[in-house]
Amino acid sequence: MTNRRGVPAPHPSAFRAAMDRFGHRLRLRARHWPWILVRTILVVGISYIILYPILVKLSVSFMSREDLYDMTIRWLPKHPTLANFQRISTLLDYGKTLSTTVLLSGASTLLQVGAAILVAYGFARFEFRGRRFLFLVVMLTLIVPPQTYSMTSYLTFRYFDPFGLLTALGIGRVSMINTPLPILLLSATCMAAKNGLLIYLMRQFFRNMPLEMEEAAWVDGAGVGRTLVSVMLPNALPAIASVLVFSFVWNWNDLYSAALYMPKMQLLPILLSTLPSRISTSFGGWSNIDFVSISVLSNAGSLLLLLPILAFFLAMQRFFVEGIERTGLTGL
Repeated sequence: MTNRRGVPAPHPSAFRAAMDRFGHRLRLRARHWPWILVRTILVVGISYIILYPILVKLSVSFMSREDLYDMTIRWLPKHPTLANFQRISTLLDYGKTLSTTVLLSGASTLLQVGAAILVAYGFARFEFRGRRFLFLVVMLTLIVPPQTYSMTSYLTFRYFDPFGLLTALGIGRVSMINTPLPILLLSATCMAAKNGLLIYLMRQFFRNMPLEMEEAAWVDGAGVGRTLVSVMLPNALPAIASVLVFSFVWNWNDLYSAALYMPKMQLLPILLSTLPSRISTSFGGWSNIDFVSISVLSNAGSLLLLLPILAFFLAMQRFFVEGIERTGLTGL
């Protein structure tokens, strides 16, 4: 049987089977449509909640003084300007402050991640008495607020004398306040903020790696350190990228530790927390500036603080997602 153009027509049974398959696909999609709709609404709603403050800051930061008092402007400024960023950059000495913050956060991140890798490898591959209890203690550190031990930690670094050795050597107690040493020491000894989560992520990744890889290295005569460096770490790059992102963001935004140990250092989180008073001082006092101008300059300063983190995350995004997928965040 052919149609008008001479092309053979499909067999009735084949046509009926194709229609049945098409109808089956429609029924399957109809079953999943409610869940797809709910999921889309949730994703859009959560994204809006997260992005709305950033969009507001971005919109307000580019507005001129005329746009701020124009009631017809909601999102897009009629007279966009970079004067707000220029003024806040000068006020914060942004170039110098940014380099200091990046160096301190980067050094703390490398020390914290390196210590977390060593501890996680020990928990994942070595059997020793009390291992489960110690790992439980590590996880419990995630729920202990730093305010509970901040005074003790501050006094320890204010009058630093480990085991009385400095006094015995005639040096006496040393103050580490207003130096980067407290943050660096806490990072290197796995005592920094949220270090338990980094250990957990790396432990999960090491546990999921096949043991045969290490056994082959041991047969070739490699020790524990050589096996970790030459076999485990090259295969753990996605997990390392994930913990690097977590650690860098936490160290960058750790205003509490920075204000506790380094209140006089020129760091972006500290300067941003005191930005309103700095703005008023630059204008000659509170009587010479209005609340709207302070809000605009504060929003511009927040964006300058956020910009390096955003650039770092975009550069590490692919490795970060892959690391989260391969480490897993379920169970112990």
